[in-house]
Amino acid sequence: MHANIFSLTYLVANAISLAVLIAAIFWPQVARLLLVMIFIGAALFNAVMAIREPELFMTYGAMTASAAYEQFIYGAFRNNITAIVVSISICQLATGFFIAARDALLKLGLIAATIFLVAIAPLGAGSAFPSTLLLAAAAVILFFKTNFLSSHPLPNIFHHSFSHH
Repeated sequence: MHANIFSLTYLVANAISLAVLIAAIFWPQVARLLLVMIFIGAALFNAVMAIREPELFMTYGAMTASAAYEQFIYGAFRNNITAIVVSISICQLATGFFIAARDALLKLGLIAATIFLVAIAPLGAGSAFPSTLLLAAAAVILFFKTNFLSSHPLPNIFHHSFSHH
């Protein structure tokens, strides 16, 4: 299977990633919420798919732009798809929860998100490239804003909307 970069899924993924990047610049709390949703959603989706239809993950071998990734996918990955993908899903879930946290956990979550998103970029169309790099850039921006500007935990986003004054 070869990915079509003009498919609706591919275009939507890149549009959302661009929106998250723009939000990171102008509305960092919105960007954090979106990253949390993306990571937790991806974790759940990947875990379910790894258990129900693990062979679908083999399609990444044909889509990757990296010979090393292709070798890994057609090698060690092939016989351990569920274990590897569920392990990755657990890390994605933790990353999402960490990004929703504050202080050290937030920073760790943004670092983990950046590393993960850059690491899957060589999957090419399989990772909706360049969407992963757009999201990684958003995570880097949020990391620097968290370190150098005031940052509040996600629940505070909803404080003004739902509080009764």
